[in-house]
Amino acid sequence: MLKHKDLIEQIKDPFELFKKWYDLACETEINDPNAMTLSTVYNNQPSSRVVLLKSYDQNGFVFYTNSNSKKGTSIQINNNVALNFHWKTQNRQIRIEGNANIVSDSIADSYFKSRPRGSQIGAWSSNQSADLSSREELLDSIEKFEKKFKDKDIPRPTHWNGYLVIPRLIEFWQEMPYRVHDRIIYTNTDNIWVTKKLYP
Repeated sequence: MLKHKDLIEQIKDPFELFKKWYDLACETEINDPNAMTLSTVYNNQPSSRVVLLKSYDQNGFVFYTNSNSKKGTSIQINNNVALNFHWKTQNRQIRIEGNANIVSDSIADSYFKSRPRGSQIGAWSSNQSADLSSREELLDSIEKFEKKFKDKDIPRPTHWNGYLVIPRLIEFWQEMPYRVHDRIIYTNTDNIWVTKKLYP
């Protein structure tokens, strides 16, 4: 018979537990420990894609994207989103539900300046999620903006923004043998985090 014990620490603050798990993932994951699945809803149709976590604090989790993209348009209409981290080396997942809101221009400007120049050019060159007739069309656009900004600092496009996901639910999931997983869920009520365990 399987002997089960709690593997997930009972910590009142989910961000403290997130930091412990995330820091360990950064040490053990071969590629992109900050990769997370972002799910949005548009016209009652869920859509998911992988984006990169760029920062987090007690306020929430930040990623950046083109606001004219499918995910940006979806968030503008319905800012209820979900995030999911999966770290196979640790057999762990973190699931987050909350609301996504655009960060301030100053925060977005600061992060944009830290990006490689090629990525800055890419933000100007790609009409993200729009139809593309050929790869050459994209390469021509890149060349156009490389010439436009030659020997110049590249400003952040107004359509390129950061999004802060403010969580109202965070679930920590630890894989266990025979699918008898360990799960703890945090829900935010009146700025107080309440925890409870869940059946696997």
